[in-house]
Amino acid sequence: MRPNIEFNECLKDSPRFRASLEEAEGDVDLLEVKLDKLVKVCSQMIEVGKAFSNANSAFIVGARDVAELFKDEDLLSAALAKFTNMLAELQKYNNILLDQAHRSICKNLQSFIKTEIRKVKETRKHFEKISDDLDNALVRNAQAPRSKPLECEEANNVLTAMNSCFTHVSLDYVFQINVLHSRKRFDVLDTMLAFMHAQNAYFHQGSDLFEDMEPYFKRVATQIEDLNSKGAIDQRNMEQKHTQVQQKVRYDSAHDSVRYDFIVECASEDSTPLRMEGYLFKRTSNAFKTWVRRWFTVQNNQLVYRKRSRDSVTIMEDDLRLCTVRLVSDVDRRFCFEVLSPSRSHILQADSDQECVEWVAAIQRGVSHAYNERSDSCAEKPVTSNAADVDAQSSSSSDVEQQTSKPRNKRLEMLLAVPGNDKCCDCGSPDPRWSSINLGITLCIECSGIHRSFGVQVSKVRSMTLDSWEPELVKVMLELGNTAVNRVYEHDVDESVHTRATPHCARDVRESWIRAKYMQKAFLRKLLVPDSQNSPAKRWSVQKPKRRTAEDGTVDLEESVESDTESEMDAQSTTSTEDLTKLQPNFLLYKAVQARNLAVMMEALALGADPNWRNPDEHGTTPLIQAVSAGCMAPTEFLLLNATKVNVKDDRGQSPLHHATLHGHTGQVCQLLKRSANQHAVDENGQDALAIAVSTANADIVTLLRLSKLNEEMKEVEGIYGTSGDETFNEVFRDFTNMANNAPEKLQRNK
Repeated sequence: MRPNIEFNECLKDSPRFRASLEEAEGDVDLLEVKLDKLVKVCSQMIEVGKAFSNANSAFIVGARDVAELFKDEDLLSAALAKFTNMLAELQKYNNILLDQAHRSICKNLQSFIKTEIRKVKETRKHFEKISDDLDNALVRNAQAPRSKPLECEEANNVLTAMNSCFTHVSLDYVFQINVLHSRKRFDVLDTMLAFMHAQNAYFHQGSDLFEDMEPYFKRVATQIEDLNSKGAIDQRNMEQKHTQVQQKVRYDSAHDSVRYDFIVECASEDSTPLRMEGYLFKRTSNAFKTWVRRWFTVQNNQLVYRKRSRDSVTIMEDDLRLCTVRLVSDVDRRFCFEVLSPSRSHILQADSDQECVEWVAAIQRGVSHAYNERSDSCAEKPVTSNAADVDAQSSSSSDVEQQTSKPRNKRLEMLLAVPGNDKCCDCGSPDPRWSSINLGITLCIECSGIHRSFGVQVSKVRSMTLDSWEPELVKVMLELGNTAVNRVYEHDVDESVHTRATPHCARDVRESWIRAKYMQKAFLRKLLVPDSQNSPAKRWSVQKPKRRTAEDGTVDLEESVESDTESEMDAQSTTSTEDLTKLQPNFLLYKAVQARNLAVMMEALALGADPNWRNPDEHGTTPLIQAVSAGCMAPTEFLLLNATKVNVKDDRGQSPLHHATLHGHTGQVCQLLKRSANQHAVDENGQDALAIAVSTANADIVTLLRLSKLNEEMKEVEGIYGTSGDETFNEVFRDFTNMANNAPEKLQRNK
């Protein structure tokens, strides 16, 4: 640094003073520039340090997230926790260093620049102004003429004053410059020393922290060596297993070996004795019948599947006891099999013929296993007469089942109260808990298995305690019953030829009896054959069912002639009498539908009536059209349960849905739409069901038709991705169905 300016020189205002002053001013300017730059660089350093601090904090958070993955492993979780805590502690030290850098350098130097240097600069401006004023006074004093003594005196006085002022200002200016040059040494050095102390504290704290952690580092290093050795051993074992699996795959490929045993062995480790899982193609139920690949599992007496990218499981069949499985060959694709339940049919496809056989065998074993579990539970617990206890044995122990047990028990009591329903229809076993809904009978668990084996085209089996029941289905069961059905199917039994099934008979005896009863129909009575020799007075009619008696629900196949003594009420309770020549199953079914007599309808179907027969005498009207036109829920449901097609039209081109809409029968519209009736079909006038509903201003039916159409469109889009239909559609239809069965007057808004 240059020496201080001498005060004597400033009194002389000599050129040497001015040169020294100019040089000192240059030093002040340079000092300001350098200090200003240092403050800016320090600020940048602090900003970068803060960015590093933020990134370091994010790294610590990421390391803690990784540690969460190993929370079940004590070694890893403890080590990672210590490391992240140590990093967090170092981060605190770094934040303290940045704060001290800001305080010691930025704040102190900015204060020095704003106070000391700025004060010198302000004094410089004052000095330069006084210096200019002194020069002007000197010039004026020199120019004063002798002829004007007053002016000379005034100029001299001004010069004296300016000399005095210049002396004070110059001394003060030199003093401030000298002080600044003296203080800058202290302030700059003190600032840097404070920053170095901060650096020393930062590294000293870090050193102490690492020194304390050194033993733990060595211990972890030893553990890592152990883990590395164990990992090498595990890798060798995995390589051996990998080689073994590859050899097994090659062997299986060469010998066409099955892999089911391997799947069962893997499952047994999880204490799940019956389990098979793998990918299958599933045919969707949308209009395009697309195929989607899903992961299927046979487990816990259920058949479930899920998507590859989702964890949620979809239950395809909740109870395998209700299902049968068979290979199918009537589809275009190979390796297909069908899973049949009382209400649905699923077409699935395996990747090979061998896998297809494995899946069929696995599902069959699942069905057998479900029955064995049922039999074991029944053997452990005695059968009681309490319906709630039996229902609890038949159902699962889930909360949902407990919430719905009361209505199911009430339904069970209603169904068992029908004549004959308290015992199995085929073997007489007490307390049946299963039913054949298309036959209208109750069954024991053993007989229900035989019925299921015949397929849904013969008998649709449903649990009276496990499954949900629609109100119209309950009505069908209440209209029929074991007594009425056996009066038809066991009318002419020759036990010398066919051994009757009993509660404890062998399975082959039970199967032979049920096969003869329902498939061979060996015990039916025959219809009367018209005889040309007999009197033409022989006629027949179908009575409408009355409240249950021992003899109701029958058809009078004997001679029946209208008498004059019949009351008007009796006349309304029977259909019109017909000639005996017309007594054939199709016409009998048609007349039974007119009379709303389900027992006679059941007998006509047993005798071979075609449920889709079109009556040529009444414009091709079908039994289903007759049922929906009359607004009868139970006959309509019974026909739909027994292979009746929902889209067969009459001679006018009108389908059952047209007739239900024309008559404003909302309940029948629900029944038909739930069976996928074609609402886009048009009659001879070019009108579909929606157009008829709009023209008749039936808001309920319009709502149902439009909602059904919307649901079809949604399923066409969603079906490509394998998603299910709209739950809102099911809920609305459920509400309308309940209303049609329990409060039909609420739906008579347009009448």
